[in-house]
Amino acid sequence: MKKNFLILSAFFFLLLLGSCKKSYLDTVPTDQIDADKVFDNINNVKVALNGIYRGLYMQYSDQEQDGHAAIMIVMDFMGEDIVHTATGTTYFRGAYRWTDHRSDLNDLPYFAYRLYYRIIANANLLLEGIDRVPDATAAQKNVIKGECLALRAFSHFMLVQLFAKRYDKTILTDVANPNSPRVQLGVPIMTTYSLDPKPRNTVEEVYIQINKDLDDAILLLNGAPARGLYRTHIDKSVAQGFKARVALTQQNWTDAAYYALEALKGYQLMSNLAYLDGFTDMKNSEWMWGAHQLPEQLPTYGSFYAYMSSNFNSAHTRPNPKKINSLLYNSLTTTDVRRKLFCDNVNDYVNFPGVIDASTGQPVVGQTRAMYMHKKFVVADPAVSAGDIPFMRVAEMYLIAAEAKAKDGFINEAADIIDVLAKNRDPNYVRQDDITNIANDENGLIMTQRRIELWGEGFRFLDLKRLDLALSRANTGATSTLANAMTRDKGAVTWQFLIPRREMQANPYMIQNPPQ
Repeated sequence: MKKNFLILSAFFFLLLLGSCKKSYLDTVPTDQIDADKVFDNINNVKVALNGIYRGLYMQYSDQEQDGHAAIMIVMDFMGEDIVHTATGTTYFRGAYRWTDHRSDLNDLPYFAYRLYYRIIANANLLLEGIDRVPDATAAQKNVIKGECLALRAFSHFMLVQLFAKRYDKTILTDVANPNSPRVQLGVPIMTTYSLDPKPRNTVEEVYIQINKDLDDAILLLNGAPARGLYRTHIDKSVAQGFKARVALTQQNWTDAAYYALEALKGYQLMSNLAYLDGFTDMKNSEWMWGAHQLPEQLPTYGSFYAYMSSNFNSAHTRPNPKKINSLLYNSLTTTDVRRKLFCDNVNDYVNFPGVIDASTGQPVVGQTRAMYMHKKFVVADPAVSAGDIPFMRVAEMYLIAAEAKAKDGFINEAADIIDVLAKNRDPNYVRQDDITNIANDENGLIMTQRRIELWGEGFRFLDLKRLDLALSRANTGATSTLANAMTRDKGAVTWQFLIPRREMQANPYMIQNPPQ
């Protein structure tokens, strides 16, 4: 008897269709559209596509499942640069302690697995039906196809990074090695909407498909209409940004640098004043892609800013403000604007008011306060945990280009690129005479800049994994009582998420990752 592939039920498609109205670029909730009417006209298709995007930040089963935004939190909580000040609530505690992803019965593996395959399934449905829309022009169809292919690539990329071993170019090119592409398991590739179970493709095969989708997306999105200030949809520059991320992970330095530098064209790094505005407004000049979350879209409990903002009054932020790794903080010069995001005086309520009582506009009495607690993410209204969520910024592209150039041996070119970002953030920045250490993954200039710049934006676990670095929380301010996992050896099986039990039961071809 055929078993259904767990995460590709048509129910998910119907759920995401009921999410948006108004213009193509809006993300405002609306009534559902029947699946059989989606392809009646181009406006219905655009509403359906908006629904897929909303799946990146809508809440699924509980408070720690707010789409890709929740995975961003997980990725940084599993690193060493966000430090918890107290036990806090149960939500995301297992991620911080490195336990949730290592049980096939836990919610985290299941949520991550179905989240990205749900996006893939819905993108495939639109790809398969777009050509039969009667009132759509070829240009309109190309934009829909390009966005869907980019979303499919992005989702496969997230899945293979979480559930497979790290991409190792030296292994994958050695066909005589027992860990060659023939046996290094990735995730199932889904390029059509299907309920049939599929086996895991190899890591190499998954990356080949990701790159094909992105190459096609870049061509299809060339010449697409400008998105305006609300950059909620993927355009050519974002697809190029994905291509740069993928190339960096594959240690393809030439492509990583090329696509990163192409992607950042037309954008401007933000001013130092804007850097302190709270990171909740995608109209910022350097935001390339993000979610425009409106108050009426918020779940009853949860959301990215319920956990990550410094001023929203929640059970997650009030007793457990998140702080920066003290070693990383101390690497900042006193003139670097990013230093101002982290508290150096717990009695300074002017610059670091912390959680705010919305009824009085004053700091909440009795909240936990700690050295190095952040104010990077600040909601406009402390009574509402809504704000735009950054998925991609220009700063990341500078960092990718610099890292790729350095790894490729072009040290001076790498330094020139990182200089642009560093001087923007620190007007007194001066390049060191000796830049031979620039590419060091542990404490080199580029990686230090990356960790500081992208703090809280969902990159650290994936960076540690792709660079084959160990996790070490020693001397960061973290405690074993709260963090539990103070160290993790590089290359250990614990860097892989386990396949969820429900997928194992539904898919007879699925092979589980090593449990120990």
